[in-house]
Amino acid sequence: MHEVMLHVTRRHFTRVLVDLPHTVAFQNLSMLLLTLMALCLDLVPAQTPTWDVDGQNKACRHTKTWVVYEGYFGKHYCTETLEDCKAHCENTAGCKGVEFSAEWSWAGLGTGGRCEVWFVDINVTWPDYTKHQVTCLRYHNNPLQVKKLSFSEGLTGACRGASSTDTSVCYYSVHSTQPWQTAWYSRPKLTLEDCKKRCSSQANCTGIEFEEETGYCEAWKVPITATSDVPGYRCYRVEGTGTEATEPAVVYP
Repeated sequence: MHEVMLHVTRRHFTRVLVDLPHTVAFQNLSMLLLTLMALCLDLVPAQTPTWDVDGQNKACRHTKTWVVYEGYFGKHYCTETLEDCKAHCENTAGCKGVEFSAEWSWAGLGTGGRCEVWFVDINVTWPDYTKHQVTCLRYHNNPLQVKKLSFSEGLTGACRGASSTDTSVCYYSVHSTQPWQTAWYSRPKLTLEDCKKRCSSQANCTGIEFEEETGYCEAWKVPITATSDVPGYRCYRVEGTGTEATEPAVVYP
């Protein structure tokens, strides 16, 4: 019995016991070692997802405290608790963290709070941000991958639930650029493909609503069975779900 020790890069070490006849040729041993090393690289354990511990009264930012670009994140309204907000992130491929505002009823956008699911690195926070009871938490080692979805050709009008009048901000997440941004702060609009990618990253997404002029995008969470005649909008239902992508999730832009 010969003991073969394999030290593999990428923080992985394994020990393999191989029963080798004394007469085995050296080249066969070399091929065996190469094969075992390839197998070990595939068995590198995934890092455990973790959350930051303290983010109370901090607002999330990408690079500078005064830069807020809504294309960096998706917004889930009707989110009751911070744990609910974290669950949105944990069910979204490419999520890097959340900003949760516990009190958002003043905006008239449903009950509960507002949850931002961030798709870019949160490199800085705005400290002592007490407005709307904000909490910012980074999410590390997100294991999810973007699923390959197929979409319908698109229906004219805005997406609706059970009927042409059935709509609620609780039915979808919102992904858009802010209409009030000034020329010097201009950022690219989301495209139709960007919107489809946001849906593909979100667990159980049923379809998207997209408005091309502003890059407004909704990723729906409930079945879409109707549309409403709203000029400029189109509704695309998810028609099939494929396997997870093999590449790391990159959802932004």
